[in-house]
Parts: sequence; structure tokens; C-alpha cells
Amino acid sequence: MENKTSKYFKYAIGEIILVVIGILIALQINNWNEGRLENNREKVTIQNLHTEFNENLKDLDSINTILNRTILATETIFEKFRERELQDAKEVDSLLHHVIESPSWKPSEFVLNDLQNSGGLSKLNNTELKILLFNWSRFFNELQETMVQSEETNISVIEYIREHGSLRNIDTQSKAFQYRPSQLKMNNALLLQNIEFENYIDDKLYVLKESEIAYKQAKILIQKILEETTLE
Repeated sequence: MENKTSKYFKYAIGEIILVVIGILIALQINNWNEGRLENNREKVTIQNLHTEFNENLKDLDSINTILNRTILATETIFEKFRERELQDAKEVDSLLHHVIESPSWKPSEFVLNDLQNSGGLSKLNNTELKILLFNWSRFFNELQETMVQSEETNISVIEYIREHGSLRNIDTQSKAFQYRPSQLKMNNALLLQNIEFENYIDDKLYVLKESEIAYKQAKILIQKILEETTLE
């Protein structure tokens, strides 16, 4: 009876050990599968981030072309303010046509916002990438404030021209506006003898130069993010 009992206990212990080993192996396989799936999900996320920021960079380059043209026109107008010295009306209208452009860059943040809302940002293994994305979110908030200021200064310039000048004469400088200049005796060159209009142009130029600096910073930051999200 003692031998049978001993054999039974040994057999039972062996069965328990085998069950425990089986459970441990199953858990290990499950953890490995979860890790592999998580790794695949992270790769997809990083790829999506790369695509989004790459498109943002392309949009930024396009906006910069318009911004540079607007800055050049605004700087030229800014230097033409002269008391009792009438400028060429057609040249002024052509310059103001570009001055009242409002180049505003609105980058996409769909993938990043989704990552932040789902808590996936903290799970990224790339620490440098997490820091860059955090810096981008903070920078983006500051950029939006600059864009709001840009819109406000542009509206002020347009409103002043609407009240004291001729928007029609400026609009005829656009190929999309197929109409003759105003037949009324209104010369936008006279605006360049007004201190109030000079102040509005000054405000706009100041914000445009701030935008130029911000866009340069944005490009550097995006390029770093693209480097960190480039999968081999």
C-alpha cells in the first residue's frame, strides 16, 4: 500500500508539473504573439505618422512660396510710403494684390491626435520620437496663434482698402477676375500717403516675418520627425 501510495503521489506530482509547464509555455507563446502584434501595430502607426508629416512638409513648401511672394510685395509697399509723392497706380494695385494674400498653413494632425487620444503615444518605444512629437504639439499650438494674428492683420488691411480705396482695382490684377478697373476716380496710390494705412501694413509685415520664422522652425522639426519615422 505504501509503494502504491508513493507511486501515486509521484505520478500526481509529475502530472502537476507537466500542467504547470504547459501553462507557462502557453503564456509565453501568448506573450510572444501579443508582443509581435504590438510591434506590428507600432510599425503601422510610425508609417502613418511618416506619411502625414511628409504631406505636411509638401504643403509647407507650397505655402512658403506664397509667403515669400507676400513678404516681398509687402516690403516693397512698405518702402513706398511718401508724403505728397504719388506712386504709379497700376504698380501699387499689383503689389497690393499680393499684399492681401493670406498664406495660412494648416498641417494635418489626424494620426497624431488619434495616437494621443488612444494613449498610444506613451507606448512608443522610440524615446526620441516621443519627445519630437511632444515638441510638435506644443509648437503647433503656438503656430495657431500666429496664424490667427496673420488673418486678423490681413482683414484689417482689406477693411481699410474697402473703406478708403478700391478693391476692384486690386482684384483686376487677378486672372480669375475678368472685369475692368473701376470707372470711379479712386487711386489706391493715395493710400501710401496715409499714416493709418502704413500702420496696418506694418502690422501685417511684422506678423508675416513671424510666420516666416515659425515655418522655418516647423520644417526643421518635421524633417527630424521624418528621420525618426523612416522604417528600414
